[in-house]
Amino acid sequence: MHLDVQTLTFVSLLMSIGASIGFTSLMTVLHNQAVMRTWVASLWIAAIGVLLIGLRGHIADFLSIVVGNGCIVLSNAATLKGIARHLDQPLRWRWPACLVAFYTAVIAWLTYATPDLHARIVIGSLQAVVFNLSYAYLLLRYGEAAIRTSCRIAAGIMLVNVGFFLVRSLLPMDPAAGQDLMKAGTPIAATYVIGILTGLASYFALLQLVTERLMVDLRRAAHTDGLTGLLNRSAIIAEGRASMARCQQRGQPFALLIFDLDHFKQINDRWGHDAGDDVLRHVTTILRDNTHWPGSLASRYGGEEFVLALPGATLTQALDVAERLRHALDHSHTWVDNQCIAVTASIGVAAARAGARFEQLVRQADEAMYRTKFDGRNGVSLAGMDGMRLAEAGDSRC
Repeated sequence: MHLDVQTLTFVSLLMSIGASIGFTSLMTVLHNQAVMRTWVASLWIAAIGVLLIGLRGHIADFLSIVVGNGCIVLSNAATLKGIARHLDQPLRWRWPACLVAFYTAVIAWLTYATPDLHARIVIGSLQAVVFNLSYAYLLLRYGEAAIRTSCRIAAGIMLVNVGFFLVRSLLPMDPAAGQDLMKAGTPIAATYVIGILTGLASYFALLQLVTERLMVDLRRAAHTDGLTGLLNRSAIIAEGRASMARCQQRGQPFALLIFDLDHFKQINDRWGHDAGDDVLRHVTTILRDNTHWPGSLASRYGGEEFVLALPGATLTQALDVAERLRHALDHSHTWVDNQCIAVTASIGVAAARAGARFEQLVRQADEAMYRTKFDGRNGVSLAGMDGMRLAEAGDSRC
């Protein structure tokens, strides 16, 4: 069987254009996925590069060889940038841009100063090795648990690419080829066939990365409050039940606190709902900064009401967390339109008893929280201890 490099290049071009069109169409639907724009740009740049290389002999060598190879390496750099963005990792353009410029300059040198087709193939293979190793490293090093499956599969494909390009750099060329890639011989042509297959695998790997990330984002959106990023009401109930059941099975304590922001309606009425939203985000920050309990579950339970579940916490420990949170809120302020808004909270604490259900614990803490409000707000009350106010600071003022 005779392998025609020019025909295989044309097939590779069609595949590249098809992938570019497919990802572009997908981008119009997944426009909130910023990484798609980077990868779409990468695919179209690669398609232009393959087109220019395939037109060798029909256009100037500078366009076909230098610009074509420059497009290929630029596409690889854009893919790397996209993977880093997908993993929420900072990656400056500096070293990829330097590599693109250096590689393009070397290709130009090997085209005009000391023409050497075999050296160009070796250099091209080595740059692909560098980028694929970088892809694999990022995916394996920074792929978070929620998207680890797609990251591992994609990294595996990239490592296969590394092996392929290493082998390609060692293959002999037809001595009669001269400087014409289209006459490089059967071994080089065979790498085009394998390259088409690994290219397809790489496209599907990128697609799988996007798909799993989208699924994770959808699951998170279904379980989190859009304003604060905390668990929503249904999520805290579901996860709270499971966490409480685990503690009961292990004979561990479980505590929960509910707090409601004092006079929140007055904030909305006086400064508007945007100010109210700012206050809720401010409270969320205070909650996160002052709650360092292993396995804790924080939720915006509804309106200005928040729930914090503390698996493994005793009553004493939960009261300590509650008072620390109350104190932090009481001594913090948020600013809206150059006006200082004081924030305090009424907190109720409940500890689980044997055989208790999560919803019962929430109800007990809620009753304690309302007792705090009745007693004057800005304090902590314990469920089941009527009239017992465990902390009180009075109203705070700016």
